Amino acid sequence: MLTTDPSRSGLLHGEARAFEVKGRDPCLLAFHGFTGSPSEMMPVLQAAAAAGFAVRAPLQPGHGTNPADLQHKTFEDWIAAGRQHFVQASHDHERVVVMGFSMGSLVALKLASEGLPGLAGLVVLGNALFLSAHSALPLGLFTRLKGTPDLYLLKPRAADMEDRTLADTIVTYDRHPIRAAHEVFRAGAVMRRELGHVRCPTLILHGKKDRVCPSTNATYLADHLTHAASVKVRVYPNSAHVLGCDFDRAEVSAEVVSLLKTSSNRR
Repeated sequence: MLTTDPSRSGLLHGEARAFEVKGRDPCLLAFHGFTGSPSEMMPVLQAAAAAGFAVRAPLQPGHGTNPADLQHKTFEDWIAAGRQHFVQASHDHERVVVMGFSMGSLVALKLASEGLPGLAGLVVLGNALFLSAHSALPLGLFTRLKGTPDLYLLKPRAADMEDRTLADTIVTYDRHPIRAAHEVFRAGAVMRRELGHVRCPTLILHGKKDRVCPSTNATYLADHLTHAASVKVRVYPNSAHVLGCDFDRAEVSAEVVSLLKTSSNRR
């Protein structure tokens, strides 16, 4: 349902918080998805921290407060904040692995494409290079309407998951700000043109049942990372979009920790 009401908070399941744990190199710098928070990746973040690695998962601009604060944020806003977080992480650590989920995957891909000093690897979960048809078509319609007030699309449920065990732990807005959602759509097109600049080792993970970003995004990304040092792809048959909290979260976490360990040994 469409509404012009941004809601006074619009947050589901509590307070949105950044996540940070001190540890050894490489530092895992993780970016969450659109309208979400680091809680979407919490099992993966906790597994990395339990393995002794430093972890930083900030809140993206416009998130964790009110959907109205997100409505006019742009991909450039998220990238600028991402660069700042990378600089801070690289100040404290010689090596940094960037990880992104959904919208955050586009931020992580952009940072990786820039070849920043200290970048040791890239992980993308449920990458948003393309949106599914039921997500992309409404965005194309609504963002072409001129002179309309800011619109918000109420979510039918909090998260696209097959296993709902952790659904109530995911802190997210209960509505999509349409103008900002179009920025995710636009960012996917921008990053599709820049994939050839990624050179670091890359891990691509996706849920086969993803209804937000089609699982074919995984193979598309792998095929277009023509200069990456290495590329590994895994598509999980039992999971949907919020891969880090779904049925295959233990295997996803293990893959990320394995990449961190490999990066830790690489000089």
